[in-house]
Amino acid sequence: MIVVKILGHKFLIKYIVSITLLAFLLTQLDFSALLHETGDLNIFLLLLSLILIICQIFFLNLRWHRYINVGNHNIDFKTSVLINIAGYFANILFITSVGGIIAKSGLAIRHGLSVTQALFATFLDRFMTLAALIIFSAISLPFLQNVINNELLTMFSLSIIGVIAIITLTLLAFRSGVLREFILSSRKRSRITLMLRSYIEDYELMLKTSLYSLIAQGFFILSVYTLSLGVNADVPIIEFLALMPVLALISSLPISFGGWGVREGAFIYGLGLIGFSMESAFMLSVQVGLITLIAPFIVGLPYLFKADLREFLLNTTKS
Repeated sequence: MIVVKILGHKFLIKYIVSITLLAFLLTQLDFSALLHETGDLNIFLLLLSLILIICQIFFLNLRWHRYINVGNHNIDFKTSVLINIAGYFANILFITSVGGIIAKSGLAIRHGLSVTQALFATFLDRFMTLAALIIFSAISLPFLQNVINNELLTMFSLSIIGVIAIITLTLLAFRSGVLREFILSSRKRSRITLMLRSYIEDYELMLKTSLYSLIAQGFFILSVYTLSLGVNADVPIIEFLALMPVLALISSLPISFGGWGVREGAFIYGLGLIGFSMESAFMLSVQVGLITLIAPFIVGLPYLFKADLREFLLNTTKS
C-alpha cells in the first residue's frame, strides 16, 4: 500500500510537470503559425517515419529476445516480442516507465526467468538504449561547435565523459576483484554479480545487442529527421543529426510522463539553434510523441487480431 501511494505521488508529480511545461510553451507560441504547421502535415513522411520506428522496435525486440534467453532458457521469439509489446502497452496505460518495467519483468518471470534475471534483463535492456544515445551524443558533439555556445557544449561534454568514466571504472573495479569482499558479504549482491558476469562476459551477446541498440537508435534519429522534412524544408542535415541524440537524452529524463513537455522544450531550444521556429519545433516534437505511441500498437496488431496478445496477457496475469 505504501509503495502504491509513493508511485501515485510520483505519477501526480509527472502529470503536473508535463501539463505545466506544455501550458507554458503553448503561451509562447503563435497559434496562427502553429495551425499553419498543422495544415501542412505530409502524410507520406508521417508513414515513412512510422515505418522507421517499427524498424526500431524490431531491433529492440531482437535485443530483448537475446537478453531473456541467457542461461538455459529457450523462449521463442514470438513470446519475447509479446512480452516486449506488453511492456510498451504498460508504459502507455500507466504513463510511466515503471509500468513497463513491472510488466516486462513480471511476464518474464512467468515464463521461467528468476526474479533476479528478469529484473536484470529489463534494466539492462533500458540501459543499453541509454548507452546507445550516449555514444551517439559523444560522436556528435564535435559537429555542434558552431551550434551550441562553448559553456553549454562544455557542460554536455563533461556530463557525457563523466557517465562513460563512471561506467568504465565500475566495470574495471568489478573485473579486477577490488569489490570482491563487498560483493561476497551479501547474498543478494552475490546473485546480482553472478548475473552481471553471465551477461557481460558473453562477448558475442554484448557485441550483438550493442549493435542492435545502435541500429535501433539510428532508425529513431532517421525517423525524426524524416518528420523534420515536413516542417522545415531547409533542415541542416549534419547539425540536425548531431543534435538529435542530445535532445533524445534530455527528453528521456524521468521527470514527466512519456517525455511530454520536456521533449517539446528540448526541441524548441535545441532546434531553434539551427533555424527552426518555435512552432515548427513544437509540431515536430508532438509528431515524434504520437508516432512513438502509435508504432507499438501497429506492431501488436497481428497478435491482437489473432487474440494472441489478449490471451497472453490474460494467462500471464492470473494470480
